[in-house]
Amino acid sequence: MPSAKVMKRFLVLLAVAALGFVIGSATYLVLEPYLPSLPDIIGRLLAIASQPWFLAGIVGAILAIALILIWANSGSDFGYWW
Repeated sequence: MPSAKVMKRFLVLLAVAALGFVIGSATYLVLEPYLPSLPDIIGRLLAIASQPWFLAGIVGAILAIALILIWANSGSDFGYWW
């Protein structure tokens, strides 16, 4: 017989799966009228994503996140006033 900890974990995973099903179904119902124009929307998004300013922004965002993660894991104390 499975332990209570295993059963709780299974119930949490089941609840997350059920929530994902509901969100996915609701999203489909809301977006269903726009599905025929999906190829055109994807084409426009790809045109934007291939622009140099967009690619530079993505690189900048990745660099900023990497620097924040390095700083957060450094453990240094700068004597914050708050």
